[in-house]
Amino acid sequence: MGLSYKKSIIPSSTINSVYYRPEQQGEKTKFWELSTSAASAPTKSTFASTDLPASRCKESSALLGWPRCHRCAVRLLILLAMLLSGLSQGWAQAPTAGGSWRPVGANLGYPRTLLKAEALAGVRATLTAPDRLAIYRSLWTDVQSAPTADNASSAGRRARATWAKNAAFVVLLSQQPNGSDGLEGLSEAQRSILVSTTRSLLENLNPAVEAFATWTGTTPYTEWQWRSKELIDYLVAYDLLRGAGESAASLQASQLKLQVFAGNLYRQSTTPLLWVTFFGTIKNNHTLMTSAALGMAAVVLSETSSTDANQQPSSWAGAGLYHIDNVLWRDAQRQSDSTQVTGYAEGPYYAKYALLNCLPFFRALGNFLPDGSQAYTFGGTTRRIRNPYFDSKYTRLYDWLTAIMLPDGRLPALEDSYVDMGMPELALTGRPEYVRPMYFSKLSGTNMASALAQLRDATVDMRAAWLAAAVLPTSQQQPALTVLPGSGNLVFRSGGDSAATYLHVYGRGGLAQANAGGHSQGDASSFILQAQGQLLALDPGYLSYSRRAEVGQAAHHNLVLVDGAGPDIGTAGAGSSTQSTIGAAFWTPQLSYGEVATAYQGTRIVRKTLFVRNAYFLLADAVSAPTAHAYTWQLHGYGLEGGTAVTGTFAGNLGGQEGTWQKNGVHLLAHVTATGGVPTYGTTTNVHETTYNTAENHTTLLVKQASATQTQFLAALYPYATQAPQVATTSQPTTAALATSSQGYIDVAFAQADSVLVADTSDQLLQAVQADGLLNFYSAKTNGDFAQLFMQAGTRLQVGAKVMFSSTRRADLSWQRTSLTSYTGYASRATTLIISLPQGPVSVAGPAVVSYAYDASQEQLRVVLRAAASFEVGLPARIAQPLPVQLTDFVGQRQAGVVLLAWHTASEQRSLGFEVQRQTALAPEALFETIGFVASAGDHAQATDYTFRDATAPARGAYYRLRQLDHDGTGTYSPVVAIGAAAVATPVATLLPPVPQPATDWLRVQLTGTDAEVTLRLLDGLGRPVQQLRVRQQAQLAVGSLAPGLYYLVAYDDAGQQVAGRHKVIVAH
Repeated sequence: MGLSYKKSIIPSSTINSVYYRPEQQGEKTKFWELSTSAASAPTKSTFASTDLPASRCKESSALLGWPRCHRCAVRLLILLAMLLSGLSQGWAQAPTAGGSWRPVGANLGYPRTLLKAEALAGVRATLTAPDRLAIYRSLWTDVQSAPTADNASSAGRRARATWAKNAAFVVLLSQQPNGSDGLEGLSEAQRSILVSTTRSLLENLNPAVEAFATWTGTTPYTEWQWRSKELIDYLVAYDLLRGAGESAASLQASQLKLQVFAGNLYRQSTTPLLWVTFFGTIKNNHTLMTSAALGMAAVVLSETSSTDANQQPSSWAGAGLYHIDNVLWRDAQRQSDSTQVTGYAEGPYYAKYALLNCLPFFRALGNFLPDGSQAYTFGGTTRRIRNPYFDSKYTRLYDWLTAIMLPDGRLPALEDSYVDMGMPELALTGRPEYVRPMYFSKLSGTNMASALAQLRDATVDMRAAWLAAAVLPTSQQQPALTVLPGSGNLVFRSGGDSAATYLHVYGRGGLAQANAGGHSQGDASSFILQAQGQLLALDPGYLSYSRRAEVGQAAHHNLVLVDGAGPDIGTAGAGSSTQSTIGAAFWTPQLSYGEVATAYQGTRIVRKTLFVRNAYFLLADAVSAPTAHAYTWQLHGYGLEGGTAVTGTFAGNLGGQEGTWQKNGVHLLAHVTATGGVPTYGTTTNVHETTYNTAENHTTLLVKQASATQTQFLAALYPYATQAPQVATTSQPTTAALATSSQGYIDVAFAQADSVLVADTSDQLLQAVQADGLLNFYSAKTNGDFAQLFMQAGTRLQVGAKVMFSSTRRADLSWQRTSLTSYTGYASRATTLIISLPQGPVSVAGPAVVSYAYDASQEQLRVVLRAAASFEVGLPARIAQPLPVQLTDFVGQRQAGVVLLAWHTASEQRSLGFEVQRQTALAPEALFETIGFVASAGDHAQATDYTFRDATAPARGAYYRLRQLDHDGTGTYSPVVAIGAAAVATPVATLLPPVPQPATDWLRVQLTGTDAEVTLRLLDGLGRPVQQLRVRQQAQLAVGSLAPGLYYLVAYDDAGQQVAGRHKVIVAH
């Protein structure tokens, strides 16, 4: 029977680590049945065993080509191979003196792994920040307990190596936390104990490394994922001790033991079984982890030498750099690509898992060598390889990871990826643009909801490396539309803050899909949606490798099933065979569009996504096949019918063709229709991962269309906090159509399979809309004024008898009014456009504009484009007119548990109404959310009174403002009204004004009325967090790296309620 390991946590007073207890599993996996890429990478919190359970690898007898019935022949082959192997090993290991690795320009000083000596003072200085001090305090606490005596099990070996690394880091910094949230120096006695214990661990480390494979058929090389981490941690410990002043002589025994350990890993990784080799067979995260450990050994022990080629740093450097370069960028089974962003084939989590070994090595190589290329040799082949720390190829990998991140800083759960993992370790790149803040307020059901937990995940402890990198997380502007065809990522965003609306549609193909191996799921064309920090449309995640089928099948993803089936799930040695592509995509200020096309079960599916005004999504699925099938549209929402606040809830309105999920105060309305008659609506219960091996139920909406060769699904996916939109189905037999009313707009959309002129039948607008695109959209204000239009593969859209927009060639077309005097247009190909425009433009500009002309008699603008492009149309500035609304006052007060708002206008012209917006602790990152709408009383020149009653006002205080909307689309904000907390008998926590003002390097912060920890956020002028940390009563904020300007300081308690006090901060250098 094979062994696997289940995670358990024991008190840190017993052992400062995670231990694992074995559980019996299935039959052993035979090596000769292993396919060329079958090596399953680990779960995030388990150890692989020497005898893999059968569920971990699917077997194929094709690798070695042994006929199983010919056992005598097999035995003869084994004996012959053993003889040849022994001879070849003898030839390969002929003694050659030396083997040290001292390339030109090498920095032979210590430390050279996590940091260099000149960076030490800066790292110490950053530890005064409360969040970093808290992490350092946890590390310090761990090394106050004795390391485990277990030097045999994988758990024990790893725990000892981690302890040694962390203790050496403390020795190097020579700092300990004191009792007043600060640091003080180590005593000589404390230092001596840590050095002595670390040296003892190094001198007594267990250097045993398992064989690549055995004659009995097992594949022990999977244990190298732990040996490699163990070796890296010990190497870092040695390096940091040398950097702390410990002499080479005092650490000679440690160095020799490390040399043996690295030599054993090199020997086993280069020793074949028959003609099968590790590096020639395994082309995934295992190779990268092993190679990074060998490379780290070459950096740390570069000056050592040996007559044994296995123990020579030059051999380790050659193997390490050669195979990282090969597996990532060159091999036919490569995981990424050097010419474009293709992501990492095994998915985001396994990219992270491999990088947990590679990033410390790359950082060490950046400290050890300058930028440039060196010659590296392995197996008689020499390549010149650039230092990965500086190589732009690697930035493509980091760019991919940050481009697809959710707004709350997590990685999306694509392929076999966990739902609760971020990537703070990108700090080791030394580049702030890759270090994104994480927000945990709406992450539940996991113990990973803190920065400390993210850095101390059971697979490897990255606290010391992260602290040594000393890179502050930064909020970065994110593009509204990200299109990465090489990696299959189509990402829509409403902004760059943590509360932004985010949709990811998956369209992966090519090598990225083919080389995914056993870590690809049945998820072609699936989508993930997050808004206001809450996941709403789920990817189910990854429970563990042995349980991946519970969440990895097509039925577990947001896609269309064909006769109840979908894309196949990848198996060990073979990725999912379903290929997808990202097609047409474009962005304009109020409309973004993208397509993903795929085919499975004999059916072609084109998923078209239109992001409307950064508010909601229209999803149109064009489904076609040569023979009739039954089709099922699925949405896995984060909520359970009859659920609780913990699980989230689902409210079905199946008769109304919609359902709503809600969790943490954020809702997702899904309204779905289809062509070919009214579909059947139903629900089922599925599971998703909340953390490793932990599942939770949710409700899945199913929309089933009876047997047909083709159909069109059209869905409106609308996230919101308090005010639900109104969506109605207006479909005809050949069109799937919806009408949506929200926020002062009336939108109509309809999809069809043919490119004929069809009419919207919603009766929502004064005149019917007709268009001939495959997907059509038209929006008007409630007073009938034009807002936006879109056609996919269309030529003509008209309202009543008036042609609003036409093209001489069929194309994807967009036209929208962006202000009183400007419009934006787009066409996906060279064409001539005829556009209805009430007055002549003063400018028509764009990179592809050849010419334009205005026909005043027809009120039509003619624009000639020579290629696909967007363009801008400017109208004459309007003659000064009276302000649309003269707001005389805006006040609010608490009354019997509610907040009553009142405002008065002196006059109004062309006013649509007033959005009422509130800032509460329910949405701290969003700052203000719309909680209601009050329509205008109409045009008038006399005083008018308005009131609004907020029945859901929080007890702890809030800020309110109005957004006055004009009929022409413009909006004006009122002054902000602050409503104090409801009267309570307990002291009120208050954030005092920070000093000094202006601040240059540091800002002193103090709170009164509470001794509990609070979350402090420093916001930029647009309300985006630039710093976030936990504080108690007082703290210092480092602002020296911030751009000069105006910032805002706010604080939130553990319940998410905003602490009283919001202060301006002026930074000046």
